[in-house]
Amino acid sequence: MQVKNGKPEKIFIGVSWPYANGNIHLGHLAGQNIVTDVFARYHRLKGNQVLMVSGSDSHGAPILAKAEDLGITPNKLAEDSHEKIVETFKKLGLLYENYTKTTTDNHREVVQNIFMVLNELGFLDIKESEQYYDAKVKRFLPDRYVKGTCPKCGATNARGDECPECGAYLNPTDLIDPYSTLSDAKPKLKKTKHFYLNLSKLQPDIEKWIKKSDKPWRKWVREFTRGWLKQGLEPRAVTRDLSFGIKVPIEGWDDKVIYVWIEAVVGYLSAAIEWAQKQESPSLWETFWKDPECKHYYFVAGGNVPFHTVMWPAEIVAYNQKYSKPELLDKYKLPGESNNDPLQLPFDVPANKMLMYQGKKMSKGDGTGITLDAVIDKYNPDLLRYFFVRYAPENHDREYTWKDLIDANNNELVANIGNFINRTLTFTENKFDGVVPEGEVDEEVREKIDLTFKKVGKSIEECKFVQSIEHILELGKFANKYFNDQAPWEKIKTDRNLAGHIIYNNIQIVNALRILLKPYLPFSMKKVNQFLNIENEYDQNNDLEENGFVREHVNNWNFTEIRPGVKLNKAEILFEKLENPEIS
Repeated sequence: MQVKNGKPEKIFIGVSWPYANGNIHLGHLAGQNIVTDVFARYHRLKGNQVLMVSGSDSHGAPILAKAEDLGITPNKLAEDSHEKIVETFKKLGLLYENYTKTTTDNHREVVQNIFMVLNELGFLDIKESEQYYDAKVKRFLPDRYVKGTCPKCGATNARGDECPECGAYLNPTDLIDPYSTLSDAKPKLKKTKHFYLNLSKLQPDIEKWIKKSDKPWRKWVREFTRGWLKQGLEPRAVTRDLSFGIKVPIEGWDDKVIYVWIEAVVGYLSAAIEWAQKQESPSLWETFWKDPECKHYYFVAGGNVPFHTVMWPAEIVAYNQKYSKPELLDKYKLPGESNNDPLQLPFDVPANKMLMYQGKKMSKGDGTGITLDAVIDKYNPDLLRYFFVRYAPENHDREYTWKDLIDANNNELVANIGNFINRTLTFTENKFDGVVPEGEVDEEVREKIDLTFKKVGKSIEECKFVQSIEHILELGKFANKYFNDQAPWEKIKTDRNLAGHIIYNNIQIVNALRILLKPYLPFSMKKVNQFLNIENEYDQNNDLEENGFVREHVNNWNFTEIRPGVKLNKAEILFEKLENPEIS
């Protein structure tokens, strides 16, 4: 998959944007963030050109509601939350080519550009509808400002968009005994006008595209998406009665903003455009967005699947008609746009299911789950990264348990990976003065290493991250068995050269594990880098972290030998055994 005609592939990665109404929680890590970083780090190491973007979703009713509860402005909440999210991502080693926010002028310009093009092409219709209105505060109520009883499960804390108890998608008018969250008034339905995206008009094109393109998708994502289409797509409102957000750029609509569901997904494009501007090459985004060879991946949590397999593709399909309309090309040119090629549609949407805690979906808005603040300074960031790959809910919801976290650390990182690395390097220090002894790689060892690189790479490319970890653990088990079976502590008593040969092979496996685990455990593998005294090794991810861009696209996803005579540095314990994990 990786190199075509000797050239690196282009990989565009869009990561769903967290609401800027507080720090992220563990569900965000399980849903998309960690596996995405593994995916991007791997492709950079492989020598591919990667553009990974995301940002803080700084508009929408959840932010407005939280700000009102706190008695601060939504801009203040969004900015504070954005800074905290960025700090958290840094602690976890999450690397983006560009992580931004939806409050930039660039984002507003791109969103309004797309809105106006869809409107001029006839994909937006004005419709009158009834929406709940709070007469006491004289405001229309967005879905999250209306609560009531869920018609599905009877829970009394259901919102106008979703029930936090049973997870059912709802409309405000579905609620039984609805009430306004802004006052003690009972909301009344009142007529209002909005723009609607005519999805039914776009359904034939979307169905045709999905039928041709959804083979790489996870089975449940494919079936979920086709189920949506089977029910039939209906027009969906793209504006709201709010004062906070991106204004509708049409005269007479000053009291409306563009709905966050259609605005936020445009962020994948606007963030790429912003990245190009930061690179001082305004048209550079087109090399990812207009190249048919570039693969577009969208990493999202399960609830966001239809917005990335149906809604966002529908926006792109509609917008692409601009490129066959000369009268629109100059009028609605995107920032830095230099050619009339269409925008590319998704290649894969490797969504994860939900991470549950005590039987409920983790949600900032509902105050359920575990905040990242509760664990980020308590546990090794590489343990958190490892756990949320090892236990990623790829195909079904998973219950988060502290026991699983401890088992992943104690039984795998400590007993498998860490144990082997420590035994090998400590033996080398004690018996060979820390110098790599003479030896050659056994055929069995080389074959196992080469096969592991192939298996892990293939699994990552297919977005089978749980499987990719299992392949690395298999190499760890092989390594521990090799060490035990060869028994260098016995051989060295009678044949120092043979013992040296065995340790030489063990050191090569340590180095193979170091490279294989770079995408997963970047902090720990930097330590192993020091243990092995590796100098002048180019690492694309370190380059991005230190300089803000990748200078060289070379394939570093391969096994290289640590030659005899290299003086190793004293090793330390990589992973500590954990007990009493639960946080109240």
